[in-house]
Amino acid sequence: MIVYGCDFSGAKDPNGKIYVAVGNLEQQSLTITEVIPCEDRLDLFSMIKHAPAPWGLDFPFSVPKEHLANHYQSSWRSFIHTAYLESRMQFKTKFGKIHSGKNNTQHCRLTDIAADAKSPIAETPISMNGMVYGGRKLLFNLLNDAAIYPFDAHRADAARLYEVYPSHGWSKLGLNREDDYALEQLDAAFKNKIDPSFSIRLDPDSVPRQPSGKKIGMPIEHATDAIMACMILAYSIYSCSLDDTWGEQPPFAADEEWSRFNKKG
Repeated sequence: MIVYGCDFSGAKDPNGKIYVAVGNLEQQSLTITEVIPCEDRLDLFSMIKHAPAPWGLDFPFSVPKEHLANHYQSSWRSFIHTAYLESRMQFKTKFGKIHSGKNNTQHCRLTDIAADAKSPIAETPISMNGMVYGGRKLLFNLLNDAAIYPFDAHRADAARLYEVYPSHGWSKLGLNREDDYALEQLDAAFKNKIDPSFSIRLDPDSVPRQPSGKKIGMPIEHATDAIMACMILAYSIYSCSLDDTWGEQPPFAADEEWSRFNKKG
């Protein structure tokens, strides 16, 4: 099975910040075959539209429950369908000024708290709300051409889009995404920290490098995050049969988290 992982960076300017990793998942092994740069979000849109396979995308697919209720009638569908009804500035200011927002039950989703992630509507220090603003437009434009987990019905003939969090993966493995050592140790670290039966195959020389500056020759972090996104999704498919049990509660989801999910949006 082909599995894709994407690092969706660049709240305003995506040039040089979007990468797609292509992996081949066979039984207990994932082989990263290619890491592709995207100059524009339109390139990514076209890739997803024409690749009916699982995709791990590195941006929040929704906003926290309280904000969804206050601004979008507690409906994920309403949130998605307002993608072109709000300007970037309107979206940036409607939630208030939130700095990081970690572990805040008002500004975080349960999944953010579980992964020690920033609030998806935080303005600083990283513009998470800018990433959500751009990601929501991508999801809106893919509604007819992809299935978005867990809100849509499964479609074997279309791309299946999953939210993933590469930073959490690197943290769990105890590796620095910009270090050559990390690429060389991915398989060993995964076996040691996650699952000794699962193998990661990657040629470090195939990973894009910084062309200039202080980090010249070092792996580009957006490219390595795309690799991690691919790994996370591929392992979830292998260990949880995620793509085959789309409508069932996966073992990594808490009961409270899953009970809040409404398939009708």
